[in-house]
Amino acid sequence: MELVIGLGYVALTVPEIDRSLDFYRRIAHLKVSERGTKKAFLTGGINHHWLRLEETGKPSLSRLGFEVRDRAALDEIANRLDAGGIPWKAADDLAGDRVSDAIRFTDPDGFEIELFTDMVSLPVPMDTFLKMDRVLHSVWLASDPTESGRFYRDVLGFKESDWIERAMVFMRAGNRYHHSIGIARDTARLGRMDHFCILVEDLDDVMRARNVALRSGAKLRQDVVRHAASGSMSTYIIDPMIDIAVEFCTNHRQIDDESYRARILPAQASTLDLWQQLPEDFAEPGQPANGTETNWNRLNDG
Repeated sequence: MELVIGLGYVALTVPEIDRSLDFYRRIAHLKVSERGTKKAFLTGGINHHWLRLEETGKPSLSRLGFEVRDRAALDEIANRLDAGGIPWKAADDLAGDRVSDAIRFTDPDGFEIELFTDMVSLPVPMDTFLKMDRVLHSVWLASDPTESGRFYRDVLGFKESDWIERAMVFMRAGNRYHHSIGIARDTARLGRMDHFCILVEDLDDVMRARNVALRSGAKLRQDVVRHAASGSMSTYIIDPMIDIAVEFCTNHRQIDDESYRARILPAQASTLDLWQQLPEDFAEPGQPANGTETNWNRLNDG
């Protein structure tokens, strides 16, 4: 039985909390569930927070929070951490952190991880512009995805869903979504989060998020794409204050087959976006296709 249910929240430190709040409220469509002078919690559902922001003057991924199945699962992970010589500490500040029955430790890539059994629930779900389901996954950058993935498999019980060659691994937790975490090799940006993802109801919500972002002057890191690994359709909006992306996705598949074996996908454009696949006889305008120069614009000139 799986120990970790899935990603619970992302905690970021930011240079100016008011500017970050403006972005995540207007562009990411999250609602503030609680606010302090230098700290804020935001959500898109009934859980108290999917995102935690804290003003420190320096942008970084402060912590990733994962929900575990129950207290027995938490104890099992603590025993595995002890067996591996990995220090951990109890964290049970419900008033300050809005989670209870939790532990914290540092993973092999230097990120602080919190595992919790319970989070404060709101009396009613937030009424949001987009139909949001959950904060789904986070992807970060490491020197050795194989070694990092081994830790999440052996200690936290994650399962491999797919690889992009051996440069990136996608791993799933108990909610069975294709990945709750992704770890990619990037030695130039070690120790940084690439993006986190919010799962929305359908493609209309993805396109609404895209439209609002562009009309508000935000920049897209990737326009609408369809990923080969998860099958999801997504758009990625850049948070300019800390240079990460917020992904909005839909149709992210779940893996129910216990006999499923992770694939090794090729590192090519159509793996990242199936819509980038081109036919064999494709040619750019003005370039020969099957020996014949074709410019379809000229055919419409009359």
